[in-house]
Formats: sequence, C-alpha cells, structure tokens
Amino acid sequence: MKFEKTMGFYDSNRLGDILFIFHKNHKKYLNDELAKYDLSLIQALCILMIHESGNLNQKDLSDGLYLTKGAITKAIKKLENDGWVSREKSDRDKRHYVLRLTPKAEKFIPTFYEINEGWESKMGLHELDANFMKTFNELTLKSIELNLKKE
Repeated sequence: MKFEKTMGFYDSNRLGDILFIFHKNHKKYLNDELAKYDLSLIQALCILMIHESGNLNQKDLSDGLYLTKGAITKAIKKLENDGWVSREKSDRDKRHYVLRLTPKAEKFIPTFYEINEGWESKMGLHELDANFMKTFNELTLKSIELNLKKE
C-alpha cells in the first residue's frame, strides 16, 4: 500500500517512511493543540526540558533537543517575551545565562502531558504489545548510537 497523498514517494513498506509520516503527524497534532496556548512544540519542549533538568543554558537545550542554536535562540526569546522563562547570568560562567521557568510555565507542565496523553490515547499506543515497544526502543537507541559514532 502506498500513502495516497504522497504520490508514491513514501512507501508503507519502508520503515523509515512510515516513521517519518508518523512523526510529522504527531508534531502537527501537538503544534495544533499547543497553538491554543500560543506555543509551538519547540517552545513546549524547551519548557519541559528546563523543568526536568533544572539549570540549563541555551546550548544545553540545543544539544539535548537536537536543534540548532538558532532555533533555540528564537524559541527562548519568544518564551522570555511571553513570560514563560527568565534568563539569569550563570554564577559559574558569566558568559552564559541559566534558564528558569516562571510560575506560568510550571503551571503549564501538566497541560502539556495531558495533550500528549490525549494523542497517545487516540492513537491507541497504550494497546501496543510490550515486546513491540521493547524492540522499538532498542532500535531507537541503536539509531542514536550510529549517529553519535559519526560525531
């Protein structure tokens, strides 16, 4: 079976094609839902990573989210202007700023999880076989390792 709207370019017999389309549609769903809060997925991921990791700077976000420094700079600038994050000079390195969440952002964290949980429920992801998930996680780690070896 070919994917109808891709004019035969993407093929459902190729795992990479399926994953690409799945990922793109997941991102679209999340971006559409996050737009209601005037956030993009990149901005929400920055909020989430700061929440989970604590004292981060923009380079940490760039490295951790596999995004360019420019994309992170743009996201953080908007988050700061809209009152989601603050930047403070680092005590250890005055050239860097530490990113901190505002109460507005902390309050939003459960909402982000609810949005993603809603997508997972609609997709039926909780019904997947445990062995499938184990294998898929192993493949994901292997793909990361292959790319890290290139660096």
